[in-house]
Amino acid sequence: MALRTLYVDFNSYFASVEQQLRPELRGQPIGVVPVTADTTCCIAASYEAKKFGIKTGTLVSEAKARCSDIRLVEARPPTYVEFHHRLIEVVESCTPVDKVYSIDEMVVN
Repeated sequence: MALRTLYVDFNSYFASVEQQLRPELRGQPIGVVPVTADTTCCIAASYEAKKFGIKTGTLVSEAKARCSDIRLVEARPPTYVEFHHRLIEVVESCTPVDKVYSIDEMVVN
């Protein structure tokens, strides 16, 4: 049986982009937030933060309680869109992208 469709989902996308651009964040628990405030929530968490149970929607105050070393990074949507386009180009250099579902999800054939 041949592979016909591949679903690609870049987990921890915003956090991974931040870690790519800022080497000092690599290997660190980070939470991406819309604004720097304890009353908001994480819109993304790095794999290192997820080990502490931090995920999308976790309140910043709760994230800090779960992981005192968490680094909070303000979201940069234009940067994530730029990386999205670059990733599509890379994937398309190997196989056609059939459909884009979101900034971090696509189907290839």
